[in-house]
Amino acid sequence: MVVLFGIKSLSGQTGTVSPYSFAGLGEQNFRGTQITRFMGGLDVFSDSIHVNLNNPAAYGKLKYTTYSLGVNYNTNTISSDNDDTTIGGAGIDYLSVAIPTKRFGFGFGMIPLTSVGYKIESLKESDDGTLNNRFEGSGGVNQVFFSVGIPILKQLRIGVSALYNFGSIDYSRSQFLEGVDIATFSEDRSTINGWSYQFGSEFDLSLTRNIDLSALVSFQPESKLNSENQRIYYTRSLQEGTVEDFNEFDLGNQNLDKTEKILPQTFKIGIGLGQKQKWFVGTQINLLNFDNFSSKFPMRDNVTYEDSRQWIIGGFYIPDYASLTSYFNRVVYRLGFRTENLSVLIDDRPLRSNTYSIGFGLPIQGLSNANIGIEIGSIGKNSGGLVAHSSVAFRVGLSLNDLWFIKRKYN
Repeated sequence: MVVLFGIKSLSGQTGTVSPYSFAGLGEQNFRGTQITRFMGGLDVFSDSIHVNLNNPAAYGKLKYTTYSLGVNYNTNTISSDNDDTTIGGAGIDYLSVAIPTKRFGFGFGMIPLTSVGYKIESLKESDDGTLNNRFEGSGGVNQVFFSVGIPILKQLRIGVSALYNFGSIDYSRSQFLEGVDIATFSEDRSTINGWSYQFGSEFDLSLTRNIDLSALVSFQPESKLNSENQRIYYTRSLQEGTVEDFNEFDLGNQNLDKTEKILPQTFKIGIGLGQKQKWFVGTQINLLNFDNFSSKFPMRDNVTYEDSRQWIIGGFYIPDYASLTSYFNRVVYRLGFRTENLSVLIDDRPLRSNTYSIGFGLPIQGLSNANIGIEIGSIGKNSGGLVAHSSVAFRVGLSLNDLWFIKRKYN
């Protein structure tokens, strides 16, 4: 059997072209800003002028209202034994507003949580000719969030995020003989919604006059999302597009019309050292409990799940944040690395993801800044019937600052 990987057009705020997005709720998107992304996804660092979407406790440190927007352009390459396919696509990574008050900080926005986007074809010789089986998927789950961070002590902050998850995922399968105009199709659609929550805390401590210690502990309990499901069958002319023999399968007889999808329990712990407005380096581990994840609709016979671990190391350096003579001395230079054993097992074979990132924080008017950078990632290997997915992403983030809720002393 020959397996070829093609690409379907992207949809939604962001997209994926990974064949591994067919499992679970799709490919998990990183839900932080470009600033944390360019440090490998390091959430343990926070300051008073940037929002940290992955750490609700960081809202308690904000001093300025912050408007944040992130966009990307991805180039993806899928490599199999028989074919290499490359495609580019653009999308939105996040959109948020964060507002400090006298006693606490809060924020809201929207991010894409997961993405599904693949097209897989298998060709098989039969007595009647070459049989083409095509599998396609699209859609994903988005999150709308509201976060609050409260400073308990000068060195300690806690926070909570409420996240509403919604979206739809479409899976389709078609089968036809080469040279025959009529093909049979089956389509599965899941409409998903539900709440999840995240709790976070962060701690800062001055070790010496110039060196500070930062620590993070974050916990997201397991959440169950509602999924309303539909399955249809039909035949269609490949040339004219005429649909015939349309039927909707009664999923209620199998108790599959309404099922549950699980967002895993997640635990994060991070630690770092740095000098204010000069440098920072940190490391972090994220533990995702996928061991009891299952999907009744649609079923994947060759897919199982296990707990996932992410290891992160990253940091930044600023030559001279107050320089009046050199713009490049005020640029923030960021570097990061993230490695993960993915939760998905294909035929009991594990997958690994590695991501390298480099970014630059470019000062603009006032305390606002633009953050640009590149991520290079890889998933899986081109061996044993699997494929390799590599990507190069150019990302841009804007962080615009303003003062709210501050009483002016002078006009």
